[in-house]
Amino acid sequence: MSTENGEDQPRRRAKPVDFDQLYPGRFIKAGELLGKKITLTIADVDLEDLMGEDNKPKAKATLTFKETEKQMVMCKTNGICLKAMFGKKLSDWVGKRITIFPDTWNGEPAIRIWGSPDLAEEAEVEIALPRRRPFKKMMHRTAKIARAEADQASTTEAPGP
Repeated sequence: MSTENGEDQPRRRAKPVDFDQLYPGRFIKAGELLGKKITLTIADVDLEDLMGEDNKPKAKATLTFKETEKQMVMCKTNGICLKAMFGKKLSDWVGKRITIFPDTWNGEPAIRIWGSPDLAEEAEVEIALPRRRPFKKMMHRTAKIARAEADQASTTEAPGP
């Protein structure tokens, strides 16, 4: 960025308030949501080989959004919630809005799906994972967040590049 006299100035970023904001990457992190629910529009659903905790590539579902360059790695719980809300055909998910929020799983930060403004009504979803007791999650019909909140989320380096 250049000033009037042509000198380069460093890009000004929002002051970080969460550890996850110190090390931005291509994926949204729970801490970057700053405790807020954010509504985003699904632009694409894909499967990528990502490095696992054992340093071996593992196929993971990813979501791309219209409002941000950041993507979301989708755990199976979130995948089951999306399937319950929008159906089994992935192309039907594109264009749908989801509201995500920061949560914890086994003491670690996680991103979960709260619901969608595109739901006709609230729906209870049963999550059955291997080696776990089944549990239920409520998918809420959400109001679309204010544009200012979406803009703020993408400028605080949360869902921005």
